[in-house]
Amino acid sequence: MPTYTSGNGAFTPATNQDNYTVDSQTAGVFGKVVAIGWGGSGTSSVGYRTRWVRPTTIGSSTFTALTAGFHQPNYVTFGSRFGTFLTAPVLPADPAGNLWANDWNVQGGVGLIVMPLANPWFFVNGILTGQISCRNTKGVDASLSSYEGTVEE
Repeated sequence: MPTYTSGNGAFTPATNQDNYTVDSQTAGVFGKVVAIGWGGSGTSSVGYRTRWVRPTTIGSSTFTALTAGFHQPNYVTFGSRFGTFLTAPVLPADPAGNLWANDWNVQGGVGLIVMPLANPWFFVNGILTGQISCRNTKGVDASLSSYEGTVEE
């Protein structure tokens, strides 16, 4: 199955907007998140908390797509997409519903999780909202953090 990676680098997060949303976009789209990553380039110690969660209400309105890096040279059109919505998804209160949450330090903090083959995060248009959100609950310093994910369709 083809894969692609996308995310926000040297990014300024907000606690009321996703760092990125994985969106199934149209009927019939089925995919799975197979890896997530985060990192910081701060020069002072600042605590961050980032969570990946299924929204209770999907993001809507204008969608700003993030650049994708495609892993197969002859397959560059995907049904799903990474980006942000003008109207952010509504998330359950932390820690409810977290697929993963992590407290980390923007001063050199870094992480990468590759999902086990038997337990990726599936998303299907029209089921379980068809979206997965990556959002900070704390930590909003300007241009000091990066977030990424890899999807397989």
